[in-house]
Amino acid sequence: MATTAALLHQARTRARISQRELARRAGTAQSVIARIERGQTSPTWETLQRLLAALNLEADVRLEPRVVVGSHMLAEVPGILRMAPEDRLKEVKNVERFLKHASEGSGGGAGGGRGTAPLDPELLFTTLARHQVQFVLIGALAAKLQGFPRFTRDADITPARDRENLQHLSAALRELDARIYTDTIPEGLPFDCSPQMLARGDVWNLVTTAGRLDLAFKPSGTEGYDDLAPNAVHFTIFGGELLAARLEDIVRSKEAAGRWQDRQDVEIIREMLKRR
Repeated sequence: MATTAALLHQARTRARISQRELARRAGTAQSVIARIERGQTSPTWETLQRLLAALNLEADVRLEPRVVVGSHMLAEVPGILRMAPEDRLKEVKNVERFLKHASEGSGGGAGGGRGTAPLDPELLFTTLARHQVQFVLIGALAAKLQGFPRFTRDADITPARDRENLQHLSAALRELDARIYTDTIPEGLPFDCSPQMLARGDVWNLVTTAGRLDLAFKPSGTEGYDDLAPNAVHFTIFGGELLAARLEDIVRSKEAAGRWQDRQDVEIIREMLKRR
């Protein structure tokens, strides 16, 4: 993480403004700017905001939870791994049901609309298998199969992108009544899940009768199905074979994505890999 001194110096040099000019714009003395950039004094938040505003910049600050390696989350990993793979996924469904009922009981449901169905891994994967869809499970659900302790409310997959597989995927999505997911419309928006439409995008965020499903044909940091499938972990689940991206590839993708939740997940997964 950059220090305040480095942050201010970098912002000022990028703007090609001298310390004297910045001081003039911000209504302060050049010596104040010099002391801050040398790390001899630490400005208040209000002062830093004023200096950045003089550079036509603003600070974007986020509070992010930190994962403490060795915490209770990691203590759950051995217990998850003692479960049968199917039970690891069924646990996700059971938690989803509990949260949905709790939300409806507190008046937090979607009202009279269809709403978003809870994640049902069995329905999802048996439907994809019946239509012979070739894909690799990625993200938190793939990691869950390998002991990852965080709960997730959606499934992420990387399908093969060849023409035949897109036809299989299209048929499966129609059976699952796939619609475009949005935060504001729980039941989703109509979606033409034809092979031609699927081929037009790299990412599709969907809601189905089996819950949330995100399609990522080329996840961050990877080259897609042909990159992930050769090293994927094979599971026999719900009467069929399921490929899940190995933890190392999940880390690779999450690091490339760089979102705060991904960074937290990477810390946990790296520690899991050390303890194998």
